Amino acid sequence: KKLRVYLPLILLFVLLVFLMPTASKFNYDYRKGEPWMHETLVSQFDFPILKTEKQYAEDVAKVASRVLPFYRQDNTVARRVVDALSEIDAGKSDDLRQLLVSEVNEIYSKGVLTSSTNPKDSLASRLIYLQRDRNVVKIPLSEVYTIEDAQRRIYNALVSSGRKALTDSLLNASLLNRLVEPNLVMDQQATEAFHRESIENVTRTRGVFRAGQTIVSNGDVVTAETVQLLDSYKAEYEASVGYSGNSVFLWTGNVLIAL
Repeated sequence: KKLRVYLPLILLFVLLVFLMPTASKFNYDYRKGEPWMHETLVSQFDFPILKTEKQYAEDVAKVASRVLPFYRQDNTVARRVVDALSEIDAGKSDDLRQLLVSEVNEIYSKGVLTSSTNPKDSLASRLIYLQRDRNVVKIPLSEVYTIEDAQRRIYNALVSSGRKALTDSLLNASLLNRLVEPNLVMDQQATEAFHRESIENVTRTRGVFRAGQTIVSNGDVVTAETVQLLDSYKAEYEASVGYSGNSVFLWTGNVLIAL
């Protein structure tokens, strides 16, 4: 009795399976530079436009070139330099020592980098990430000092003090070399992590082609841009189009099967 009930349903199920396509295929042949010999193709749905490998590689290179280096500020350097000032023989000119302390503190509050390896670099046009204490800020390199910049500032401050003989004496004792050392240390691990994350965020698509728009018309020459659209449409078609939206449901008495 049950067999008589279920047998027609089973036969209907088998028939529907054979009648329905086993997979969605994009049955169009096309080549760049050749005419589109099929009917005008209009998009049935929205689909993302896939980048070519060349476009994706260019975007990756562009993003990678904009990754900012990550630096940490070593506060122990400034303290060590200020302590060293107490050992400098400034004679009776204690105010000169105070001037040096003030200049050093100001310099190290901004930060000192190692000398620029490329003199052609425009520091004003470049940026870095800088961690001060627990805060990370993005700043232009023009706001921090190179070793040469810091030494020049201290030298000018000493000359402006009006005590030329004492200034010359201090400079002859290689004072500038002892007062200036980098306190901004590049964090290679964090920089590489930023680099990886930036590259991973580069998308494989560039915009969306809307449903109802014409992809290619009959007789049109297939250009590189057309190939890109057709490849994108084909990928989305074969991934998404099939039984969805046209499902057939079969009730077996206990289970609802979607075909």
